[in-house]
Amino acid sequence: MSVKTLRARLTLLLAMAMSMATLLSSIAYLSNSRAEDRLAKAFAEELAHLTELPAHRGRLRQVDLTTDNYLLTLDPEWLSKRQAAITLFEDSHIRLGKMIHDPKETKTWEEILPQFRRYVALQEKIIARAKAGTLTSSRAVAATIANEDVDALIEKMSLFGKLSFYQIDTRRRAARETALATFFLVLAFGLSGSVLVAAATARIIIDPLLKLRQEAAQWRLGEPWILEMDGQSPELQSLLESFRSMAAKLNEQYEQERQAGRLKSQLVSGVSHEFNNALTIIHTAHALLQESSPASAETAEWHEMLTANIKALSGMATNLLNLGRLESGKFSLEVHRVQLPGVLKSSFERLGMLGRRKKQDLRLEIAEDLPAVTADPDALSLVVANLLTNAFKYTHEGGLVALGAEVKPDGRVEVFVRDTGIGIAPEEREKIFSGYYRTEEGKRAAKGFGVGLTLTRMILEAHGTHLELESAPGKGSKFSFALPPHDPKAPSDFVG
Repeated sequence: MSVKTLRARLTLLLAMAMSMATLLSSIAYLSNSRAEDRLAKAFAEELAHLTELPAHRGRLRQVDLTTDNYLLTLDPEWLSKRQAAITLFEDSHIRLGKMIHDPKETKTWEEILPQFRRYVALQEKIIARAKAGTLTSSRAVAATIANEDVDALIEKMSLFGKLSFYQIDTRRRAARETALATFFLVLAFGLSGSVLVAAATARIIIDPLLKLRQEAAQWRLGEPWILEMDGQSPELQSLLESFRSMAAKLNEQYEQERQAGRLKSQLVSGVSHEFNNALTIIHTAHALLQESSPASAETAEWHEMLTANIKALSGMATNLLNLGRLESGKFSLEVHRVQLPGVLKSSFERLGMLGRRKKQDLRLEIAEDLPAVTADPDALSLVVANLLTNAFKYTHEGGLVALGAEVKPDGRVEVFVRDTGIGIAPEEREKIFSGYYRTEEGKRAAKGFGVGLTLTRMILEAHGTHLELESAPGKGSKFSFALPPHDPKAPSDFVG
């Protein structure tokens, strides 16, 4: 397996990390085990020494006691017991001395035996005088009482009990410090190893992926993929090649769609222009017809029908033409201070005949004292006309269509068109804004191109706002948008 592949590098990296962790764990285990063994051994020796000390001091007392008994009774049997006690004390003292490992303690312990022997030698002189009969009873009693040397030796041996406890505590602390040192050493190596593993992982995987993400975030449709990363693993090179291939395919599709969109815009603009010219001729002819032959009671309805349909077709043509201009970037806004009531009433009166023909309930709900807004009045009239036209078309005879405006709590002015028409299903709400799309229910209810809402949304987005929709199938719809109040000092943020 080549170490150039990403899998091989990661496997090698993880193997090294696991090996290091195993080695450090083994070192820590062995170190702690040895420290515990040394502490246990030292504790056992110190405990044995402490256990033997009272008996050892008792043997010294036994030597002194047998001597005193002999001086008081002059019974030779006590001399044999005394000699046995001396031998037992010396042997025990040598054996206990081997349990001591501290040089200072060993030296102090070894000093006890010569002192004991000097004390025994002094006793020998007193015993010799007692055998010779030159030691009176009173002096024998005084000799038995004067045992300061024995008390001094016993006190010195008692100090070893305290020293043993001190040694045990010292060794326990040393073992604890050793364990802590081993822990911190393992921790330091572990942290260092983690940093190295993280750095290696970052270099092998994260850095190339970050470069790839940065390039992907900066890349735009129509631009070539320029990122090159030499010396990377085959997996990353393959991923990079996949991104390059995907970018090439997207660019190719984007170019095709761009050309198709350009052709569509040109076609829509041409058709709508010719359509508008034809409507202008029809409108002019109708106007001349009305002038030459004034409408009678019988023909008034037909003239009104012609006028309404000419206005509807003119609105469709205008929508197509403006949509083509927006898509090609030729549609511009001329924003200034606008009083909404005038714009809304004008649109409502101009298009009201479409609703009156279907005997709909038409309502104008404009709040009083509306603040002025900043907008393009012609574009705003087109937006309201599109929303009203849709409401009239998709609301059944006798239904309700309302146009209104009110001030929202945040100070913006909301314009809305509400109806009791066919409504829009949730899954189709986004589709109706995409352009050239109409729902099946909408196709059955009225004719159209399906561009009115798309044009409306694009105009409102150019004003810095967006179109809101509340609707349910069979329960009508409410389209609304909000505009900020006019501020003559504020810079214009609108799209021109």
